[in-house]
Amino acid sequence: MERIKLVVFKNHTLGYILPELPNSVQVLHSSILKGAPFELFPSSKHINSPDEIRLASEKDFNSFNHSFEGYNKFTEIYEYNPS
Repeated sequence: MERIKLVVFKNHTLGYILPELPNSVQVLHSSILKGAPFELFPSSKHINSPDEIRLASEKDFNSFNHSFEGYNKFTEIYEYNPS
């Protein structure tokens, strides 16, 4: 079973990639302070290049003020950067 990837998109958006939608990042949190375009409720972002994303870590979740609780308990479901 492929896992859901927790990612940072273009260094301004925290999200996840579902195995069935590998070219789309589902948005958890975007930050205009980090360079995200202003959108009221962005739900997804299209990935144009693999260089636009990287695996997220717990530190990234803290940086976006988003709880990592739960994601770290289900390593069989989620893939992320453990460092």
